[in-house]
Amino acid sequence: MANMVIAKYIRLSIEDAKNDSQSVENQNLIINRRIAAMGLEDAEILEFVDNGHTGMNFERPGVQELLDLVRQGKIQCIVVKDFSRFGRNAIDTGYFIESVFPLFGVRFLSVLDGFDSDEHKGGTGGIAVAFKFLLHERYSRDLSQKVKSAKQGKIIRGESVSKSCVFGFKKEGKTLVVDESAAETVRLIFKMAANGQSLSEITKRLYQEKRPTPTEYRKGAGSEAQCLWNKSVLLKILRDEQYIGTYVAGTTKKLEIGGKQGKVPEDEWVKIPGHFPAIVEKSVFDAAREQINKKGEPLRKREIGTSERYPKTENPLQGKVICGCCGHTMIRSNTKNKAFHCRFTIAAPDAVCNRLKIGERELTLMLLGEMRGRAQTILENARQNSAGQSENPANQIQRLYERFVLGEIDAVTYQTLKAEQDAKAIPPARSLVINQARKAETRAMLESMAHAKKLTRELVDALIDRVRVYPGGKIEVAWKNIAP
Repeated sequence: MANMVIAKYIRLSIEDAKNDSQSVENQNLIINRRIAAMGLEDAEILEFVDNGHTGMNFERPGVQELLDLVRQGKIQCIVVKDFSRFGRNAIDTGYFIESVFPLFGVRFLSVLDGFDSDEHKGGTGGIAVAFKFLLHERYSRDLSQKVKSAKQGKIIRGESVSKSCVFGFKKEGKTLVVDESAAETVRLIFKMAANGQSLSEITKRLYQEKRPTPTEYRKGAGSEAQCLWNKSVLLKILRDEQYIGTYVAGTTKKLEIGGKQGKVPEDEWVKIPGHFPAIVEKSVFDAAREQINKKGEPLRKREIGTSERYPKTENPLQGKVICGCCGHTMIRSNTKNKAFHCRFTIAAPDAVCNRLKIGERELTLMLLGEMRGRAQTILENARQNSAGQSENPANQIQRLYERFVLGEIDAVTYQTLKAEQDAKAIPPARSLVINQARKAETRAMLESMAHAKKLTRELVDALIDRVRVYPGGKIEVAWKNIAP
């Protein structure tokens, strides 16, 4: 089948990395042999890999990309090494094999399980396959529980459970020791904060003295370090009790739904005071925290009020506006004259984008006008293309037959021209309905854009990828490709 698209899906969890038989190379070898045995030399082969992801849920980038293509009707066959690679959850995996894939006409093969969905008419292969699903799921849950128990044991013993450690320390065996080179910067941060100096003043001092950020220090950036500290990084350091020698663990846990890490209430953290050497004295730590908490109070609660604040509002462009010089997201201010600011280089007066900003109203009106014009252009081009499109292949075939009957063309010419039109035949009814529905939805959205009176998040997400701002008022918009 010349147009067939076969998807290879490969998954490797963290534990699987210790097992050579589950390696990406090994899975690829097994899958490639099975595809070769299918005898589909002209098929297009796509590969999707999830490295370091659990099989207990489908929140994986590779499998999500694969499923999106399945829904678009762009995949005809999926091949995996075994069921556990696709998923270890019996209910979810069975749902895709029994319901989703048959709906979109997708064939599913599990090589080592000897499973081919074409042989089971949309089922999962009976009790034997169901039993394998349960074994895979049980194995995954048992392994997860063992890992949790081992980690909890290390926490109770006060052992380091993280691969990395906080800035200012370095790992030696199972505990932390002071890294004097980085600790010097930590002490300076606490000293300045305890003396009442602002985070802006601290970031400027660190930049002037060319002190690398924690990330740059770990990478050993050296002379290439930008030394542009973020206020959130400073706050994280100033609130971390590990700098007074307290062992802190159990601050996060894996959520039951979604499998992501979630925060744990501080009263449930494991803390062991005096577990390792302190970098700063407790009196300095407490003084710095008191100053930070005081400065963090809302202005309306302070005695002085030097800047007027307004009710917090949202802007559909938030997260889309990027500094064209340093590449960081620009922050939107919540003052009377709202604007997007580049805060990354605020401590670097010699940076090209230092103090770079653009007014929110100015940017919004410009993009609204551009968006309307772009939507109108796309719709007009679509109308012109529709008017100039050739006749439906079915009508063309009917006219060819009429010419043949009237003797205008001979039988050989008729058969040749008919074969050409057959190649342009209308796709299956299901695909046609889906495509028409999508075109109608896209056209309606473009009509909405063409007459929009204000920007909305829905319109921005549909048409704009990024907005890059440069000094001198230069703006570059990365538009998304969209066609009705």
